[in-house]
Amino acid sequence: MEDNKTIFSYLGELFATYGIIMLMFIILNLMLGDTAKGYSSFFEYGRGNLSTNTMLQLFLFAVIVCVTRNVFLTDRLIKKMSILARNLVFFLTITAVMIVFIILFAWFPVNDISAWIGFVISFAVCSAIGILISKLKEKAENQKMAQALERFQNEEKTE
Repeated sequence: MEDNKTIFSYLGELFATYGIIMLMFIILNLMLGDTAKGYSSFFEYGRGNLSTNTMLQLFLFAVIVCVTRNVFLTDRLIKKMSILARNLVFFLTITAVMIVFIILFAWFPVNDISAWIGFVISFAVCSAIGILISKLKEKAENQKMAQALERFQNEEKTE
């Protein structure tokens, strides 16, 4: 059951998403920054530096992820689509947005097959990590609800 969300809930979600995205790109930049300098707009300043343009592009991406998540992965707007279909549409939308951003912002050369292979691998790994974290969060929430239900049932029996 979802709580009533406020603008602060959405902002928290947005900045948590942005923070995770930034952390991933900081790690990538530290690992590959000097090697990829001049190859990708992400690494135009080399190791240890991200441009304002890159950070703004990643922020826009975080906004799109959060809006898409709230459209497809909550019951607020779409009530009759299955969970599997919602997740699939969410995943496909984010993939399409990333491809548009790759082309629009020159994240890497579009004609470089090794860059696309790297993108697919890193996207798959990040998606798998995201799914794992979501499942662990869901399991923890279910345990918390089960414990609360058990306490409630025990209180009813003692009355």
